[in-house]
Amino acid sequence: MVDVRIQKLEDLLLVNVPPQLDDSEVIHLRRLTLQAAKQHRSRWVLLDFSQVDVCDSFFGRFIHSMTETVRMMGARVVVSALQDAVVETLVEMGFTFPGVHAVLDLDDALALSREASEIEETSIDELLAATPDADLLAAMLVDGTQDASVKP
Repeated sequence: MVDVRIQKLEDLLLVNVPPQLDDSEVIHLRRLTLQAAKQHRSRWVLLDFSQVDVCDSFFGRFIHSMTETVRMMGARVVVSALQDAVVETLVEMGFTFPGVHAVLDLDDALALSREASEIEETSIDELLAATPDADLLAAMLVDGTQDASVKP
């Protein structure tokens, strides 16, 4: 089994993707990532591909499956450090990854997550101020309840 490093940085979960993965290792990495995202309540999952030099259709499907499973956990996906040859191959094979943020490195990923957090906090503050029953809405946001109705 390939050694996988997953670590928490602020509200980002950093997943260092190993250079070679077989089917069982992909499943193992996906499960480890989902467990860590849940444990740390990560809002962002950064897939770091700095060690990956070669890309094939299996690799493209790996990115897609990781992206979809992470989204199902409520986190956003960022990919970083894709090598030029890997990007060219993914494009030539017709892979697109809508909703996935691509950045050059870890610094850019941290900047992206910080900026998004500031925007979200501002939006939530504005929503709370404009809502007649701000206490109920705040409780819904804290509890994760989405189906409670706000009473006038």
